Amino acid sequence: MEDNLSFRTVLECNHIDVLLDLPELDLEHESNLVLDVFPNECTFTAAPYHARIPLPQPAQPGKSFPESIDYEKNTVTFRVPLEVKAKAVDNDTPSYPYGFCHFYSGPLALETSQELKVLPNPQECSFSQRLEMKEAAEKSDFSVEHYGMDYIQFSIDQLGLDLDNFPAPSKLTADQSYRIRVIVDEKVREQESYTSIEDHRAVLLGLIDILLAAVYDQLTNSNELNEANSHINIHRISGTLAYFVEYGGVEQMLRSFYRRSCTYPYYRNKDIALACVKQVIYRMSSEDRKQWIQQQLIHTYEAFKRTDCAVLNHYFIKDFIRYVELGLNEETLLQCVEEVEKLLPYIHQASLGFGEESLLQKLLQDIMGQEESDSTDSDDYESSEEDSEESDSDNESVGTDTDANPNENVLEKLMNLKLSG
Repeated sequence: MEDNLSFRTVLECNHIDVLLDLPELDLEHESNLVLDVFPNECTFTAAPYHARIPLPQPAQPGKSFPESIDYEKNTVTFRVPLEVKAKAVDNDTPSYPYGFCHFYSGPLALETSQELKVLPNPQECSFSQRLEMKEAAEKSDFSVEHYGMDYIQFSIDQLGLDLDNFPAPSKLTADQSYRIRVIVDEKVREQESYTSIEDHRAVLLGLIDILLAAVYDQLTNSNELNEANSHINIHRISGTLAYFVEYGGVEQMLRSFYRRSCTYPYYRNKDIALACVKQVIYRMSSEDRKQWIQQQLIHTYEAFKRTDCAVLNHYFIKDFIRYVELGLNEETLLQCVEEVEKLLPYIHQASLGFGEESLLQKLLQDIMGQEESDSTDSDDYESSEEDSEESDSDNESVGTDTDANPNENVLEKLMNLKLSG
């Protein structure tokens, strides 16, 4: 039964846009929006709708998720990739799994834009190759100028951030609880997939990696969801989401978070990363850890759902939500948290691996050199003599010279700081 579902298809150069009008669905709360794509048709099922939609050109089989949603018109647009002509390939070429707990394989089911910068063909890369690609990209993308200026500004005013301003934990809202229930119910027939996981440790390292990115985003966005950059922050800081990596241990995961949080977001400083790790340790060690984790995952889900990162909801976030609800191994989780706490001082003091210490030292020296040059300018010297004469006749001005350039004293102190800290 199609139940008055109306649709239209638009053929583009490399894909087909499928537009569905769904007046009977509450799209704000409906998460089961997916097209099952076959070579010559696609099907859509979401009660009360079921429709078989013919396609004007052969398409790439798989699943397609919403490209855009018009909530006012209750219209959903899917982008269906056209069929890719088979190339002559070696039948022995391996195909590697990816996504939550290796649930997925084959090409990504949704076309992504250049801005997303997601690993385009994860099935072609082994886990070791993904790690190598991730670390090579971090080294290439690291900006010593951005990192250095944030280092200086943080030493002056903490970049205007309140590192102690994490919100107190609260209960899940009715909307959040409903969203979790809907996501869990999508795979109600596959619950065993989440309750019978053997390697909980690998799954939990990926979960902690995502939680760290979500906390970093919230701290730097005043604990709010920023529609302009929250999805970019979380996606790029988390190596799990950006490169589909699987960490071999806590140290590797924690080191990745430090490197990426000092390379990709707007605010880049190791002390911000430190505050985020401490917050995750604190919340994960509390009795209401499960509810707090669910809130961070829902925050991430909301950040992604109307952006190019929506594909990551389907390969990771929704599965993590189901896992936390159905199969979370809290004993192993607490073991991981304990390891994070033990390794944190070492990782925080260690180099990021970008040679940033010497580069940062040079940047500070250049700034100090400029300050010294400015202070010896002849015009400034003459002006200071006049100011000195005026100060002799005004007792209230005595002692104010030391405050004339407060940043100069800060810069002198910065030169003596241990840069790796």
